[in-house]
Amino acid sequence: MKNLRLALLTGLVFVMALGFQNCKKKNEEDPKQVTINILKSKTWIVSSVAVPVNTATESSDWVDFKVTFSDTNMTTADYPTGAVDVWPSGPYTVSDDGKSITRSSDNIIMQLNPVTDTNFTAIFTPPPGTEIGARIASLDGEYRFNMK
Repeated sequence: MKNLRLALLTGLVFVMALGFQNCKKKNEEDPKQVTINILKSKTWIVSSVAVPVNTATESSDWVDFKVTFSDTNMTTADYPTGAVDVWPSGPYTVSDDGKSITRSSDNIIMQLNPVTDTNFTAIFTPPPGTEIGARIASLDGEYRFNMK
């Protein structure tokens, strides 16, 4: 009888341990989904931007820029006149590690460092030869958008 109780108790402890382990795995989201959920949680407004040297825009031109995300699409607004190609609206995908997104329109990879509930930084370079309006001024170079 004593052995039966010990066997039942051991079995119960084992089953409970498996149950707790499985619950933990179900509640954890993968990094990709965490990033998507954070990105789509609000409209992101630029807090600062670093533009490349000798580019057609200045940091102050971007003060009203904003972006919103859905699961697979981003919508940008209020960028400087003629500079929509720097960060265009359109489909995107998030990397498996959640640390970058790829714009589907031009396959530009935007490094996201870091992504939190309150801010993120996007670092990327537009396609070579990107120009602004009829001014034939270049938008080339690395941009760093700090979003809040």
